Amino acid sequence: MTIMFHCEQDLLANLIVLTPKLARRKFREHIFESWGWKCAYCDKQLDENTATIDHIVPKHKGGHSVKTNLCAACGNCNRSKASSLLSVWFNETHPNYSEERLARITKWMEQKPCSIKLSSAEPAIPYLSNDCTIGWVAT
Repeated sequence: MTIMFHCEQDLLANLIVLTPKLARRKFREHIFESWGWKCAYCDKQLDENTATIDHIVPKHKGGHSVKTNLCAACGNCNRSKASSLLSVWFNETHPNYSEERLARITKWMEQKPCSIKLSSAEPAIPYLSNDCTIGWVAT
């Protein structure tokens, strides 16, 4: 039996061992920490009260709620972008545009999830450790 598991830090991986509420919180914290608690668009410092998560490709335009389509954003940028596509909203005419920020967002979106192949005839139980690594225990 071969088990394929994507080890990207996403909500589904966390649901293996966490309650849905705690999994969502850890997933959101991971996004904010990955962006250094700064807005991806204007570089404003964020905190627990000002941080929001933006769908880079809006949900109603085909974007999904996966790590590579979510970024930390301040409320002003998130509201201003609304359901606009990144290329339409964040370009040379945007007051906070920078090539470095656009490159970081683009690189973020291009991340590939890693895969782990487990080749075993024995069943295994997945678990998530405190440092958010994923492992299996043979049953």
